[in-house]
Amino acid sequence: MMYLDRVGVESRPERHTWEPDECALYAVAVGAGMADEAFTLDTFHGKDQLVYPTFVLAGVLSAEAATWPDPGFMTGDYDWDDLVLGEQAIVFHRSVPAIGDVNVVTRVGAIYDKGSGALVVLESVASDNTTRQPMFTASTGVFVVGQGSFGGERGPAANPSTGIGLVSLSARAPDATLSAVTSPVQTLLYRYAGNDRNPLHSEPETAHKHGFREPILMGQNTLGYACRAIVHALADGDPSRVRSIAGRFAAAGYNGDTLVTEMWHGPDVGCDGRADAVVLFRVVNQSGDVLVDRGRATVATAPGRTKHLIGRIER
Repeated sequence: MMYLDRVGVESRPERHTWEPDECALYAVAVGAGMADEAFTLDTFHGKDQLVYPTFVLAGVLSAEAATWPDPGFMTGDYDWDDLVLGEQAIVFHRSVPAIGDVNVVTRVGAIYDKGSGALVVLESVASDNTTRQPMFTASTGVFVVGQGSFGGERGPAANPSTGIGLVSLSARAPDATLSAVTSPVQTLLYRYAGNDRNPLHSEPETAHKHGFREPILMGQNTLGYACRAIVHALADGDPSRVRSIAGRFAAAGYNGDTLVTEMWHGPDVGCDGRADAVVLFRVVNQSGDVLVDRGRATVATAPGRTKHLIGRIER
């Protein structure tokens, strides 16, 4: 049963802080290695340490959800392991520092009836407690398995707050690709680096109950791999240039999978209203399964460059 009267309800402001070691652990959990010491070493005391911006999915949003009785923000009578992340979008209003202190407010934006389940849209705003300015806004779509067909609105084909589904991949080869091999215990690593205790990712019996052969990769973890790929392939390793990222989680990945982020950019893809370059992307595994589709990011162009990103990289 879904509690439709929860639509519009807001959480109380919740304070979340983080330190350099958490950012470093997150970097390792999205594929960073020995060559990425600017991201993986906390010896900079937070001053110059770089942070992959999707860290806030783990260090803030997942930490925020952990303060609720359930990750769906009390929107229905369902089991925790019936929740599957459907889509995620985030807009960064400033770069994410290695030492952070924010207040977060989350609102239930909508509950849609998708037939086989319900889609809960949660909207979050995080404000920096030092500057009193917004750091990021996010929209999270959580699918509740088996809780559909309650006669509610089906909702738009694309979540209007994320824009997911409004773009399509170019009919040409990717302009950039970056691959990374996940750990044989990737879901256990991200359980702690990502603040994600959902048993679907750690308990084989729970995975089997939902039709998976073993615990599956977290969607936010896979999106983090895509963010890292965009930072290094299209932003010259500068995470502050990533202004937004969004994607829909299409299929399950598993521990040990090779994740390949395919990226498209250029004049035929375009720019947004701020003249930031638009990047379309998807993440596929070694079997060709599309784990993240309808991916869209915006990347600020570097000084002296044209408004469109240039170059090609394959690894």
